[in-house]
Amino acid sequence: MRIGVYIEPWISQRAGISVFTEHLIRASENSRNSYVTIGSQQMDVPNEHIHIPKWKASQLNVLKYLGLAKIDLVKHQLDCIIDPGHFACLGLFKGTPRVVIVHDVTPVLMPKFHRAKSVIAHRLFMKRSLKQCNSIITVSQNTRNDVIRYYGCAEKTKSIYPGVRDLSQTEDSGLRQQFDASFILAVGTLEPRKNHKTLIESFDIFCLNDKQTQLYIVGDEGWKVNVHELIKASPNNNRIKYFGYVSKSTLKHLYSHALFSIYVSFYEGFGFPVIESMKMKCPVISSDLGSMKEIAGGAAILVDPQSKNEISNAMFRLATDPQLRHHLINAGIIKGKQFEWSHYITQLDRVIAQYG
Repeated sequence: MRIGVYIEPWISQRAGISVFTEHLIRASENSRNSYVTIGSQQMDVPNEHIHIPKWKASQLNVLKYLGLAKIDLVKHQLDCIIDPGHFACLGLFKGTPRVVIVHDVTPVLMPKFHRAKSVIAHRLFMKRSLKQCNSIITVSQNTRNDVIRYYGCAEKTKSIYPGVRDLSQTEDSGLRQQFDASFILAVGTLEPRKNHKTLIESFDIFCLNDKQTQLYIVGDEGWKVNVHELIKASPNNNRIKYFGYVSKSTLKHLYSHALFSIYVSFYEGFGFPVIESMKMKCPVISSDLGSMKEIAGGAAILVDPQSKNEISNAMFRLATDPQLRHHLINAGIIKGKQFEWSHYITQLDRVIAQYG
């Protein structure tokens, strides 16, 4: 079978669905099917590429959503098209069965955490996209439950855990910085849902009993969060460093040297940094909610993301208890093996097989 993967909205992004899409395509080399990319540009992947006009692919193309800019891919003999982003190719292609991957529905669940255009787009297009597609794949059982609760479609919705990249296989960057003090690592795009304000305030409480450990924050600047102001407002701002977006090799170095990582998001469809940390043998504190509880349970300390005292207490436990860190490292190694791209592709191929 020939499977098309629509990559247009994710070509130039550096996190989230973009990373997922790139790794999905790279993992497809292990598939018995042939995966080709579709878009106005090509990702940095070796797969065959089908070029389509930029104006037709644009998310701003109203004609696309009205079904007046349809593209016929018959000559490319595709058996199925995968839409990795909810409704990215809604109304764009003629006839070919479409499999939609849903990562979360937080713009509908928690609109206050998102930009207005994202909330409006989800309200306008999500229901239609899921109704018209042939199959829906979610990244966790929690997200599947959300999809069914808000959109129905239970009979065609399946949960498949995605693979999570193993940064230990990444080539070293040559970074040889030795850290004078131990540090806690927080990885994630800066947006309200990731809860950086509570994280920093919890760190301030932690600092009352710890005079050395630092907090390193890594992630692209997103929306509605000014991390520089949050750090400036902290009485411990000299112990907090914001790195911004970093390369995979630098992130590997940071995970390798961190005392532990912390990811206390209010809500996630999956929570990739949680498993990414575990694969790097870095102990984890995460939220006792939804998909994070689902994927990390038994291999992380789980906390109420709204409780600064609970978060700071968990920080202090991990900072002072090497046996606990050792236990979580071992549990995380075992847990991380559940999230391999080879497993994901095998299960995805089973879903797609019905369209061949």
